[in-house]
Amino acid sequence: MLLALTPESAGATTAVRASSTAVLERAVYDAIQRGDERQASQVNKSLLPAIQETLLRVIGAPDENHRALTQRSIEHVILELSRHPGPWVCRLDVWASTAAARVALDVLAARARGRGVEVSWGDASAAPARDTGGRSTSGTAVDRLRWLLTELPRQQAEAVVLCDVMGLSVTDVALTLGVAVERLERLLSAGHERLARMMASSVSVPEEASA
Repeated sequence: MLLALTPESAGATTAVRASSTAVLERAVYDAIQRGDERQASQVNKSLLPAIQETLLRVIGAPDENHRALTQRSIEHVILELSRHPGPWVCRLDVWASTAAARVALDVLAARARGRGVEVSWGDASAAPARDTGGRSTSGTAVDRLRWLLTELPRQQAEAVVLCDVMGLSVTDVALTLGVAVERLERLLSAGHERLARMMASSVSVPEEASA
């Protein structure tokens, strides 16, 4: 009985679990690349957790369009994996998060353009107030960050969302975005610098604050 508590036993159990997950993911990859509709339920079940988590973190609380955005994300990742020569080089949840992040950023960009936004911001402001300079002046810091993400070059925004918001590794994200690790690191650095400048300039200090 004590043997089950040893580090060696725990390591073996983890290895078996990881091996089982890898086998399951390979079966999902194969089903997608074959276009096997009989496995559609298993494919959707494997993709949903990462997609749901990404949409909720990037956009905020779901509304009546959440189901449509989820379906769009599933379609995007299936299309991407069906065309990729070797998708199994990266975990399935990373591919799913990448597809969902792109869908979520499309939604935020639509809101920024004011073209019939599909979902609410989630945290506080469904329609952020604007000052004469065109910057958002209401909502939480998270709301402002969502707004500012739409002002980043798209690859920078994707890198920030996937690495910083979703906590994925630089190596994994580089694989799904199709760029070198060094290139992704430069995108992250540039995104961080630009966001910091925009966040700083969006904070207004009342003229009589010291009075």
